[in-house]
Amino acid sequence: MSKYHDLQPFEDTGRLRGLRQWLNLLFIIGAIVGMLWYMKADHDTAVYIMIGAGVFKFIELSLRIAKL
Repeated sequence: MSKYHDLQPFEDTGRLRGLRQWLNLLFIIGAIVGMLWYMKADHDTAVYIMIGAGVFKFIELSLRIAKL
């Protein structure tokens, strides 16, 4: 049995790559802001911020799975 597999590495050639990168950036910023808000201020508001960030990640994931 060969120690190498036949799978090819994923090449991101989707048409919406730029949009997906922006969605990832919004997710990261939202997650960081949510964590900081959680530590410094109201916990309920921080949870809503992090849920909003999760929505951006879900949209990005949907685009990636659809290979757009």
